[in-house]
Amino acid sequence: MRNEYGTPFYVMYPARFRRNLNAFLNAFRNDYERTILGYSFKTNYLPALCEIAKDEGCYAEVVSEMELELANRLGFKNIIFNGPIKKRYVIEKAIKSNAIINLDAEYEVDYICKYKKEHPDAELSIGLRLNVQIQDEEGNSTIQCGLRHGRFGFPKDMLSQIVNKLQNAGIQICSLHGHSSSSDRAVANYMIITEYMLSVREEFQLNDVKYFDIGGGFFGAAPEGMNLFGRPTYEDYSLAVLDIVRKDPWFIDTKPYIIIEPGSSVVSNVFEYYTSIYQLKTIGSKHFVVVDGSVFDVKPTMHTSNLPFSVISFNKSDSKQEKLELFDVVGSTCMEKDIILRDVDLSNVNNSDILQIRGVGAYTISLTPTFINYLAPVLSVENNSVELIRKRQIIDDVLNIYKL
Repeated sequence: MRNEYGTPFYVMYPARFRRNLNAFLNAFRNDYERTILGYSFKTNYLPALCEIAKDEGCYAEVVSEMELELANRLGFKNIIFNGPIKKRYVIEKAIKSNAIINLDAEYEVDYICKYKKEHPDAELSIGLRLNVQIQDEEGNSTIQCGLRHGRFGFPKDMLSQIVNKLQNAGIQICSLHGHSSSSDRAVANYMIITEYMLSVREEFQLNDVKYFDIGGGFFGAAPEGMNLFGRPTYEDYSLAVLDIVRKDPWFIDTKPYIIIEPGSSVVSNVFEYYTSIYQLKTIGSKHFVVVDGSVFDVKPTMHTSNLPFSVISFNKSDSKQEKLELFDVVGSTCMEKDIILRDVDLSNVNNSDILQIRGVGAYTISLTPTFINYLAPVLSVENNSVELIRKRQIIDDVLNIYKL
């Protein structure tokens, strides 16, 4: 593939994605049939990937105008519209798309009430995103990045006012949304989310709720070579959530849909990245392997963990390394922080070898900028067939949005 497409490039494995989607969904559906999987577009919105999610019966979980329009263009009939900013004209697009709209701000509530007054016969699927503060057993916050308070959703002290506004406007609250991004992806977080959502439903007697949305941020879809010790499985999440909801009389009687919104947990191991080695370099006591790829293609969130990797060698060397040499794999951009792998054993690599980096499906395609290099192509491999599903960017693609 390097000879035909050059490097760097991504490879997508559709069969893995299908397996992950169905494994996660079935982990819930085996015990609770009324479960919906909303695929998180923001994690990876490659159209060919989203098409697979649609074909597998998933909803599109979108958080912006761009993602909403992509879901519509791809023909999704079922859409969940989340996100912290919803402009009025975008809300109207979501209404026309019959989306479940989970409100996240007071101005959104005001606009929905105004819209209902102007369109009294309109059927609206309106939900509330709740601000859920998740903690570990010691009372320490487990919110993403170690933050003490998450910023998304309505805090408890606003709920009475918000619920009253919507109900006075004749708007039924059909969905509760409890997504809260965590640093540890622990099962306990979803127990907290589930219990809190049930308590809010009961306190405000939200008896019209049809969708009980616990959000995303799960662990799963681990690439080959990743240490899985102590990591939760899809079944661990489902057992914990279902054990709680089954103790709630309202839930048992009403049987609302449970919505899960996975992203990384179903797509991480679906993509691999291939990049060519161009140079081995030693400066002082530090050894470097320089490749034509970039950390921005592999882990644009700039986390410091090494992803699983393999070396594909073309020039076998008979010489044996007398001692272990640890290398940093560094990318092709002019940034010192462009470090793809840190302190890894690459003692016997040569120029022109290829590095395969696994587990790059999440927040790469959607978060990688056009920075210094062209965007890499994506190849889909299935049934021994290779299909180009994103071409390598060229200068015309870069310049088309600019005035010249």
